[in-house]
Amino acid sequence: MDPRTQAIVEDLQLKHFGPLFGRLIRYRLGIPVVLLVSSVLVALLDGAPWRCAFMGLVGVGAFALFFHEFRRYERDGFSAQSIHTNLWAGQLILQCVIVGTGGIASPVLAAALPLGFLSSLAASREERRWLLGMQLAWLLVVSIVQVSGLVPGLPLRFMGAPSSALLSTCAAVTALALVVSTAAGSAVRTTFDNMMTEVFAGRDELLATHRSYAGALEAMSGEIAHELKNPLATVKGLTQLMAREAGRPQPAERLQVLAGEVVRMQGILEEFLNFTRPLVPLTVCRVDLGALCDEALVLHEGLAAGQGVRLERVGSEAVDAVCDPRKVKQVMMNLLHNAIEACPSQGRVTVTVCAPRPGEAHVAVRDTGPGLATELGGRAFDAGVTTKAKGSGLGLTVARALARQHGGDVTLANAVGGGCEAVMVLPRELPAELMGPVQGVAHVG
Repeated sequence: MDPRTQAIVEDLQLKHFGPLFGRLIRYRLGIPVVLLVSSVLVALLDGAPWRCAFMGLVGVGAFALFFHEFRRYERDGFSAQSIHTNLWAGQLILQCVIVGTGGIASPVLAAALPLGFLSSLAASREERRWLLGMQLAWLLVVSIVQVSGLVPGLPLRFMGAPSSALLSTCAAVTALALVVSTAAGSAVRTTFDNMMTEVFAGRDELLATHRSYAGALEAMSGEIAHELKNPLATVKGLTQLMAREAGRPQPAERLQVLAGEVVRMQGILEEFLNFTRPLVPLTVCRVDLGALCDEALVLHEGLAAGQGVRLERVGSEAVDAVCDPRKVKQVMMNLLHNAIEACPSQGRVTVTVCAPRPGEAHVAVRDTGPGLATELGGRAFDAGVTTKAKGSGLGLTVARALARQHGGDVTLANAVGGGCEAVMVLPRELPAELMGPVQGVAHVG
């Protein structure tokens, strides 16, 4: 977990654990009272004065600690330091209680297991190791002292004298259970941390996307203003000239220029609107991609003829896919338009439809132009990036967004032998979560 995410997780812990800690610490003020009462009962049953004195000291110490934590919570609220203090103090108090009530043969020995589990949930990874090491070291020392008989009065008399084999077995089983409970708590904590990391990583990625999108919109606003400035000046100048010459026949060239500039401004605004509006849900049907490409080629015959470019479709393989034909056609129109503009006179644009892998359909548009400009690098799909003198830099951005909405993609690469190849990849069957309204299964052609 990176430091920034770790800090956020710790802040969330403090926010949500604080009220819980406040309630628990009030309840814990009663633990020393229980210890004092228990110590008196144990001393009366056991008959050992030292046990009563020892348990009384433990009770007083626990009460002093818990009361101090209670006052600090009331004064300063919950803090990260409270977690560490209570983890270590809780372990120490429990170990003293176990020693005072019979050591390895204590009836409260099993309480070490849930405390170890809870400690591993709240502690950091490094702190878990230290806590487990302290528990195991304490268990080893107490078991050696008790098995060797160095402190003969340690076991409770009214419970009988346990054998060395029984004590050794209890110590070994408790040690193993401590390791398992700590590992389980650590696994739960790690799972929680990983979930939080993924949540915040997704949030950061979404925020980065929004920042990038907002930055692109800001940059494109200036680009659009610049792009519209020249045609608007042309339209303004021609209309003023035509107004001064009202009543005279207007040259056809002027009207053509006006119409061309209006179409140009309309195209710029449409691309900008396509970029800024959210992607509407898909309306899908089973589409014959070959027939769809043929339609797009027919619509571009005029543009290609004007630039002396030949259009071809390669292959006759029938390839269909479940997709939104309107959006896929928009992608194809964009890729074809770019390819035709990139070709020199007498150049060629070829469209290939194939299914190279199961479940995938590929539509490749290849031109015989100079290829992808090296200065673009990997920024060809970034909004506003273009090498055209009159380009808005939004066409490829929108095309890739539409393909990715289908679960596919659009890629650009320099082709072997020259030119550039744009490939649209589409899944032949859409996942259920991407399916919008289904309009039927008729082939589009």
